[in-house]
Amino acid sequence: MKENIPRIRFYIACSLDSFIAREDGSIDWLTKYDNNPETDYGYSEFYSSIGTILMGRKTYEQVLSFGNWPYGDKKSYVFTRQNEPLHREKNVEFVSGNVGEFVRWLKKSTDEDIWLVGGSQLIKTFLEENLVEDLIVTIVPIILGGGIPLFDRIGKEIRLKTGRVERYENGLVGVEYEIQGWAQK
Repeated sequence: MKENIPRIRFYIACSLDSFIAREDGSIDWLTKYDNNPETDYGYSEFYSSIGTILMGRKTYEQVLSFGNWPYGDKKSYVFTRQNEPLHREKNVEFVSGNVGEFVRWLKKSTDEDIWLVGGSQLIKTFLEENLVEDLIVTIVPIILGGGIPLFDRIGKEIRLKTGRVERYENGLVGVEYEIQGWAQK
């Protein structure tokens, strides 16, 4: 019998108007906050708490564009509908089947928490299928006015309980939420 029931955890940054990227997928507005010598916004603590990483194909390709694959020490699954082969990094597997079925299988197969990295369509699927237990959202003090939304028409109400709130000197605010309940569609 498993000792620990893993949680699906969501950790992401967004603009004040809830966009995770510009329309073209660019996150150039976030680079001002990279490599802050003062803090990593809780990332190291969070990253050490998870054992598996889940992301969509577009997010995977964007992470690859940054240079070295940063998640080689964790098992990563990339959800894709594409048939053509993608560049495969260390510890990466591609998944093209039913997201909900795969994630429910994965939760039964591991004792460690799972990080849902993104993107927007994958986040929507996870929330629609009640697969997320908690969210950690870092709000960046910028209004983009448009882009790829953090939550794109999920189609139901999700009740949250606010946990830890961290305010950083450069204006970023980290907020932890726990899912309290799921309303029917």
